[in-house]
Amino acid sequence: MSRRGLLEVRGLTVAFKTQKGKIQAIDGIDLELNENETLAIVGESGCGKSVLGHAIMRLLDDIAVVRGSVRFRDMEVYEMDTTALLNLRGGLISLVPQNPSSSFNPVIKIGKQIEELIEKAGKVKNSQIRSKALEYLSLAGFSEPEQIYESYPHRLSGGMCERALIAMSLSIEPELVIADEPTKGLDALSRKNILGLLHKLARDASMIMITHDIKAAETCERIAVMYSGEIIEEGPADMVLNYPGHIYTKGLIDAQPSRGMKPIRGRHNLRSHNAEGCRFKERCDAASHECNNHPPLRGLNDCRKVRCCHA
Repeated sequence: MSRRGLLEVRGLTVAFKTQKGKIQAIDGIDLELNENETLAIVGESGCGKSVLGHAIMRLLDDIAVVRGSVRFRDMEVYEMDTTALLNLRGGLISLVPQNPSSSFNPVIKIGKQIEELIEKAGKVKNSQIRSKALEYLSLAGFSEPEQIYESYPHRLSGGMCERALIAMSLSIEPELVIADEPTKGLDALSRKNILGLLHKLARDASMIMITHDIKAAETCERIAVMYSGEIIEEGPADMVLNYPGHIYTKGLIDAQPSRGMKPIRGRHNLRSHNAEGCRFKERCDAASHECNNHPPLRGLNDCRKVRCCHA
């Protein structure tokens, strides 16, 4: 059975205005997501992953110059008025931000912050808001949800804060969850638990997981690999990870501890976002004169798309 389209991004470009001119963050992103589909967006720090997630929700501030189209259920996000935009963020799309400890208001108890979000979503009666908050804290693995409900954020460990943040973000039962680096700074066991929780609570929603963690990306159906503001490979997770078409994707996989921690030579930097030709060529061992021309994202014969003239 085919799934209906939920999110469509076309030609999305984001630049930031600075005193030294514009810095290109993402450039010409095309992306689609269906109902109940999970997509991981992977890449090194600075490639534009988080900017893309925030741009989808129209959360970037005024120094961002945004071009292109973001459509959610045929609604153009960048044409919405304030009321429609708040309804989108408060009920249809939910963000699990980075740094859970700093994402909560430090002077308000956890339970009240979850209640406030549920109330704004307007999906349950006022008399049921508290029980809904406690339900999601329980689903998040807290054996004593009342105790967490009455706690201030500073009383929770980093892992507990992450679980409480996921519970809060998913308590409004959104249609799309954007999880930004949900496993950042966690050990292997905590990472496994958080990923299991995230997929369990988002079981009836679509999800975009923004991550540099290949192990986390493995839990999603599809993967989009970003480099210097562009998608350079996209396809089913098993195909991308087992048969990478781009040298950069292979480098990310080989850099894992389980693969010997072989680093990609060189470093990613903002200058490559404006480079002519292939933006990875300075770090690529297979670079040739052909790489001086900017490669398109083209389809292969196995459901993948790759931006490389050598693929």
